[in-house]
Amino acid sequence: MRFLTLAVLSLSLLITFDAQAKDFNSLKDSIRSYRNLSNKPMAPDVTFENVKGETVTLADFKGKTVLLNLWATWCPPCVKEMPDLNELARDFKDKNFVVLVIATGRQGRETPDGFLQKRGLTDVVSYLDPKQKLLKVMEISSLPVSFIIAPDGTLQGGVIGITEWTAPKAKAALEKVLAE
Repeated sequence: MRFLTLAVLSLSLLITFDAQAKDFNSLKDSIRSYRNLSNKPMAPDVTFENVKGETVTLADFKGKTVLLNLWATWCPPCVKEMPDLNELARDFKDKNFVVLVIATGRQGRETPDGFLQKRGLTDVVSYLDPKQKLLKVMEISSLPVSFIIAPDGTLQGGVIGITEWTAPKAKAALEKVLAE
């Protein structure tokens, strides 16, 4: 009887994990340049700062689906992508979804928060990683870069470079993932 219970539990876990993988896999067909990670590691345990200088970690967002975007004010593709990220943050704010934009490294003449406010991009919240801890831990050397983090804290996949986050097909795929 104990073996049967264990077998049923194991099978249900496999089905659950498979269903979750399929949900996030649908993003690769709908978001330009999105690639799934095969190993689904936990998001790195690295600290960064909010605009008040308070320490924040990715674990603080556990329980939500997170679109993590690393960017810089001096990076033209980052600047071009930011309105799409702001629109996603606005459109999905009631869906247990967070668009987390983290300015990494040294910035241009403007602070990231000032940069966003000046352009009316007020639906995303500005965070800072001045020592590029996330880039270093994740071994990334280009910006922008974005990752989707599942509510359980696992990295599901991402995009290196700019993408069209607000294309109808991309938004529909995100809606589907968030609905389940």
